[in-house]
Amino acid sequence: MTPIPAEALPPECMSGTFTSHGLIPLVITILGLVFAIYALTKAFQWLREESDARRTKTSPPDRRTAKAWLLGLWTLLPTAWLFIEDIFLYRAYGKPACFDFFRHAQHLVLTGWLATLAVLTLLYFGKEILSRD
Repeated sequence: MTPIPAEALPPECMSGTFTSHGLIPLVITILGLVFAIYALTKAFQWLREESDARRTKTSPPDRRTAKAWLLGLWTLLPTAWLFIEDIFLYRAYGKPACFDFFRHAQHLVLTGWLATLAVLTLLYFGKEILSRD
């Protein structure tokens, strides 16, 4: 897919794409960003706990279950939203002339989601993945 420059976006695609459900995607996008920030914050908190435990020669708390849940949610929820948005919302309420632009935007979101998923996986389970034991 070739990049779509901003000036090529037709004016009719700039606003009002989801005429009756415009607030839902906005709220879900904001919740997704908040969840990503929360998951990353917890990752750094847990890394700090492990570092402190190594320094004081104590065992760190077992966070495997919490890490697995957060990573599982981060894996499933955004993909479910992209599917729902594409299949149900856009096809029912979107502008047909703007579908290519919508798909390009979804591709950009998908790329960011995959990058965040990779970072979270390494932060949460990097030692287990990279260990040679």
